[in-house]
Amino acid sequence: MQSRFITHSNRILRIRDAQVSIVRNFSSSSDSKRQLAGPSSSSPSTLLKTASSILSNLHIKIASSLTSSLQPKDREKLLQSLNIQLSNEDQSELEKDRREDEEQGLINNTIGQAVAAAVANEASTNKKSLTDQERDDIWKRAEEATLERLKHEALWKDQKLISSTSNHVHEDVPLDELESMAKKVAPSDDLHHHPILGPTLVDLGYKRIHLASAQTLSAIPIWERQRIYRHDRAKAMAQDKLKSMELGLPGVISLHESVEGKLSILDGQHRVGMLALLQEKKKDDANIHLNLNQILVEVFPQSSSSPSSCSIKDSHAQDIFTEINKAEPVKLVDMPGVAKVSDRRIINEASSMLQEAYPEMFKPSQRCRSPHLNVDNLRDAIFAAGIISRHNLKSHRALLSWIMQQNEELSSIYQDKCPPNINTTALKKAKKYGFYLGLDSAWLYK
Repeated sequence: MQSRFITHSNRILRIRDAQVSIVRNFSSSSDSKRQLAGPSSSSPSTLLKTASSILSNLHIKIASSLTSSLQPKDREKLLQSLNIQLSNEDQSELEKDRREDEEQGLINNTIGQAVAAAVANEASTNKKSLTDQERDDIWKRAEEATLERLKHEALWKDQKLISSTSNHVHEDVPLDELESMAKKVAPSDDLHHHPILGPTLVDLGYKRIHLASAQTLSAIPIWERQRIYRHDRAKAMAQDKLKSMELGLPGVISLHESVEGKLSILDGQHRVGMLALLQEKKKDDANIHLNLNQILVEVFPQSSSSPSSCSIKDSHAQDIFTEINKAEPVKLVDMPGVAKVSDRRIINEASSMLQEAYPEMFKPSQRCRSPHLNVDNLRDAIFAAGIISRHNLKSHRALLSWIMQQNEELSSIYQDKCPPNINTTALKKAKKYGFYLGLDSAWLYK
């Protein structure tokens, strides 16, 4: 009985591998990439039906990864620019998922998917129309990121299946059969080999140390309540790193591992974004001599017996996140449990849109001088001033409209005079770009 169960488990794994292979073969067709609906259900081949279903689900996942942070109108605009058509049913499903994530404050993308989404948004915003090659490149990037994530999820599920099976195996099951199952997850007899991160270098109990590749890290989801990923910040970090390659890659990427074994990035998401960009650039630049296959990683596993696993689901991850960032300037709006999920989403999206509208007036440094703003400082200031609750603002567009109204009022104040407390050079630049919010913070409290 137990042997049949093991054989069935192995068969499940083989079918899953075959399905992944089918998806890869099907998804290589450029025509299929934009046909999200599968072929007719009258297909005589059950295998093709299954493959079509898998492919259709894959394409929905890719479309979701590109648009998960966008409102319906913005999502529709992006998909149209990529020449991707979704059925009404698929559109409804994407919107349902987005609303659920928004209500719960979830960030479901991996860094690889976040980078792909940022590149797609930049391309569709900066260009009136995209060429077929540009569309294919954007889709391919998103497709590769999604497939890499699905591969990780498959490995994680394999691990759970093997563990569950081994707990029910009778003593008379042949040892070689058990070893065969174990090799589905680990390529060696090393008991400390993680299915995704590879060998454990050090196990301290409360955390493990691994060396992982940039590709592996970019396929790990961001912790659900992490700070928002900013692609411009990752790009700036990548450019800076190209000027200081001799220093290597200081620091460590911090991951959380849930009781179920799921990994998520707790700290270092922008460094992982930087690594993903450098890895892509390295393909065409032989002068990049960084080892992107050995990135230092620390993993904080949540024990099934820990108090936090029995109470609030995310309390262990929150505690680790808070502990890691105690010595760093984490904004109040980003601290777990402080800002409402809906308020944080509104602030993030409005601030990003403002930055995109006035790129010359925003600086990456949190110590930037007037008339410039730093987007993270702005987000925190908006939250601290209680603007959303005081003015009963229900959407990011409403908040952006309110902010632009304040900018317009400041424009009329500074148009013909320069108050003694305002630097003339700063005012000159503010007038040049029509952006006055960085001259004075009093507007936040109106």
